[in-house]
Amino acid sequence: MAKAALLKTNQAIINYLKVHTLFPHDTELIVENLRDIKESVEGFVNQIYRIRGSNGHSVVMKQVLNLPISRESTGDDGQPDAHLADWSLDMGRMRNEIAVLIFWNQICPDICPDIYLFDEENGIIVMEDLTDLSLLRYEFTRLHQFPLLGQQLGHFFAHNLFYSSSLNMTDYRHQKLVRFFENPEYSALDRFIFHENAIVSFHRTMPNQTLSLRKTLIEDPHIQKEILRLEDLFLNHKECLIHTDLHASNIMINSYMTKIIDTEFAGFGPVSQDFGRLTASFVLNYFSWFGETGQNDNDEKQAYQEYLLKMIHDLYTTFANVFTQLCNKHIATNYNLHQFDVSAYLKKHLTDALSFTALNASSRIADRGLCHDLARLPVSERIYPQQLILTFCKTILTHERAIDQIDDFVDVLRQLASFYPRHYF
Repeated sequence: MAKAALLKTNQAIINYLKVHTLFPHDTELIVENLRDIKESVEGFVNQIYRIRGSNGHSVVMKQVLNLPISRESTGDDGQPDAHLADWSLDMGRMRNEIAVLIFWNQICPDICPDIYLFDEENGIIVMEDLTDLSLLRYEFTRLHQFPLLGQQLGHFFAHNLFYSSSLNMTDYRHQKLVRFFENPEYSALDRFIFHENAIVSFHRTMPNQTLSLRKTLIEDPHIQKEILRLEDLFLNHKECLIHTDLHASNIMINSYMTKIIDTEFAGFGPVSQDFGRLTASFVLNYFSWFGETGQNDNDEKQAYQEYLLKMIHDLYTTFANVFTQLCNKHIATNYNLHQFDVSAYLKKHLTDALSFTALNASSRIADRGLCHDLARLPVSERIYPQQLILTFCKTILTHERAIDQIDDFVDVLRQLASFYPRHYF
């Protein structure tokens, strides 16, 4: 990895890109360090640059050195990111990231950035320039709406599940694919989600006003049994290729395009984890608006909350419709589909996805991992949303309400604050 240090100057970067014919030799290039622009970069590589050419072409170059920046970086709450605190560099992680991006672009074109070059020896990836897109995490808190988002991601989930699972191939081929994408970093989130979670232990800190409710969840044997079931699914159910960490900081977006990024922890697991991680981002933002006071008009906030509910509905209904269509289309030529009950699968998938949603949401409401939606609020304004999220988790993980359709889940979200107003706590 020592050679990577040679690219720490702008001229070295320019020379490197021209030697690898990513730009013609007569092209004038401008190099911009994206770490100087806070919102332009997420992730844990050491260096990331945007290079623009006088020919109108631009690329982004990621360069990994000997130690990941995650050792020095902080989360939304200003503290070291909990789920990556012990992460160490493994070039297999980078190989896996590239392979996943390429695979997903094959089964769902343009859902990930295009890869132009992978130089493993020097720890360099040159990829499509997405700097004109924004991270979804920031667009959430700006009240920006993207009407196609739920449909685009639902379409991706359906194609990914079908084409990377045993539904589309023999068991032998599926096992080969599982081995190809085997990733030592896959379980990086295990401790963060399942053991240091705010509803599993008191390892992480929350305001004292949430203590009683939090204690109720931690001491509930039914909730803890359900969490153990979810952990077993996450670690042992090799259903399809999943991102594992698909939240609002790993999606870049504009009015017509959605791109999934940072796939370094991807591997084979239950698709319900990706649904849960993503849906939790919608849920966290939805509840955060009950805490925000004075900065935005109430009608505007309520309209945005309804938009978020529609995105959740679109995500699940698009997934169910497209997945059903794929199964019906291929049933004549695929023996595995002959005995596959699509309706029963979708029903169980919804149950698991919503349980994963509650678990992932609760993993982002305490210190060391506090989501941006809550971190942007003063501490006093976070408390009520945190109480609502804990109540939501209790409702979902104890199955207090029978949820057979995504409409039922949307109703739970829509009604929760009415059932549990601020003075209730």
